[in-house]
Amino acid sequence: MCQEETTMAARPLPHGTKDVLDLPPSEIPNAISRLTKDRKLSGLVSRIHRDLQSHDPARRSQGALALKRLGFPE
Repeated sequence: MCQEETTMAARPLPHGTKDVLDLPPSEIPNAISRLTKDRKLSGLVSRIHRDLQSHDPARRSQGALALKRLGFPE
């Protein structure tokens, strides 16, 4: 197992917008794979979508950035 896989294996799966934004870019692909395997990706995306619908412009901006980091278009 390479260092990145070891680090990601020890790190909990992202649960929300902040978790995605806190992930190093190099760990995003592995996180997506783990989320998909554990059938948790759609739940994460749903929580990020709630931020996109917030009245708070900062939350909306962070939600959009989190989705972009996960590879979703605007």
